[in-house]
Amino acid sequence: QSICAWTEDRQMVLLSPREVLYAESVEERTWLYCERDVQRTALTLSELEARYEPLGFCRVSRSMVVNLHGIRKLKSCAGSRIEATMRSGEKVMISRHDGPLLRERLGM
Repeated sequence: QSICAWTEDRQMVLLSPREVLYAESVEERTWLYCERDVQRTALTLSELEARYEPLGFCRVSRSMVVNLHGIRKLKSCAGSRIEATMRSGEKVMISRHDGPLLRERLGM
């Protein structure tokens, strides 16, 4: 099931969920971060989480959903937060509230 998104020049693209490393909500807009680019989608984080949870999408903060298949490594940080390094090398923070769910989903 593809994810409909738009490029910066407003071309519609269909992304495979595996292409998406994480999604972030910024100023009521949802952005999909892939290895090489960022695309916008009309879907909310809640919709992404509900539709693609069986494919590895997991809520890790109020403003972010990550694709578990896009995580390269995890590092514990102060305040019970977790730093996830994605396949692209980008680092994202997992909230202490959502950390236990992430650990459970990863079988830790």
